[in-house]
Amino acid sequence: MGKSLFITGTGTDIGKTIATGFLYFTLNKLGIKTTVFKPFQTGLIEQTQTYPDLGWYESVLGVKNTGCFVFEPETSPHLAIKMQPKEVKIEAALQRKMELEQTNDLVLIEGAGGLAVPLIEQEDNFYMTKDFIKELNIPAILVSLSGLGSIHNVITTNLYAQTYEIPIHSVIFNKFEKDNVIQQDNIHTIEKMLKLPTFTIPDFKNVKEELEKYSEECIQSEQFEEKMKEVFLYETI
Repeated sequence: MGKSLFITGTGTDIGKTIATGFLYFTLNKLGIKTTVFKPFQTGLIEQTQTYPDLGWYESVLGVKNTGCFVFEPETSPHLAIKMQPKEVKIEAALQRKMELEQTNDLVLIEGAGGLAVPLIEQEDNFYMTKDFIKELNIPAILVSLSGLGSIHNVITTNLYAQTYEIPIHSVIFNKFEKDNVIQQDNIHTIEKMLKLPTFTIPDFKNVKEELEKYSEECIQSEQFEEKMKEVFLYETI
């Protein structure tokens, strides 16, 4: 039976879907059978009648039926549910996770926004993304931008995760410029402070065409391949 990891972010639009795609391509090429799952998806694209991340997974990764709860309004899930009322049973997402683990080595579960995003408004409280991860009982991968502010964003997100006893598995930095001294130091500082494995993804001109090629280039490095296997295969997830 496979395992799962939750892909979350330090903010909105920082590249969770791209990071998930990078891991999907890379891990499958390394022989780790991997799939993706997006439990909450909002924001129907009217022109194509598709949902952004679900459509991206199908067209770029070739993975169909990655969703569970979909809502047309482009808002936080809790507001989308109020705007487009429908019954949401978390048990359905938990069951889907278990089914995917039966046929895969690893399931990458992409969240909606960050750890503090409200998913369902309850009578006296909110059911948050961090509550969902706790029910899934899995570690999370943080996705962050690489530039100014990333140290603060990663450190505070990690502290929030610690507060709610959510283990952080690793950090992926998106839009990384390898010759940028500030970005190099950001990653060095975070690695030194948090003692977590880190990976980088560059800022692509055409991500749909370049992402898989970048994955192929990465695994040509024996050091990179060993690190990926150590973090995602040998290490207990």
